[in-house]
Amino acid sequence: MNINKIIIYITVIASVIMIAFPTLYKVIKDNHNKLYIVNHKYIIEAAENCYYNDDCKNNKITLKELYDKKYLEKGITDPVTKELYSEDSYVLLSKKDSSFFPA
Repeated sequence: MNINKIIIYITVIASVIMIAFPTLYKVIKDNHNKLYIVNHKYIIEAAENCYYNDDCKNNKITLKELYDKKYLEKGITDPVTKELYSEDSYVLLSKKDSSFFPA
């Protein structure tokens, strides 16, 4: 009888682990993706403001340029790793879809 209980407990624990870990991984991955989207949209918005206010002349705008022209405060970090983005990172503006490229 004790062996049956042990087998049942092991089966229940294994089932919970098989469901919990993949679900937890997916939730964390989705959260990281949303953090990146919000952060990148913030940087792209600053670049678009700079371009449409005629302070930035090119379609390729670096973070250094945005810092120098006070469209962003220095110290924009990667939301997951908490490392500073390089000043060489840039935003490529287009009419259809603008993109941020971290360096």
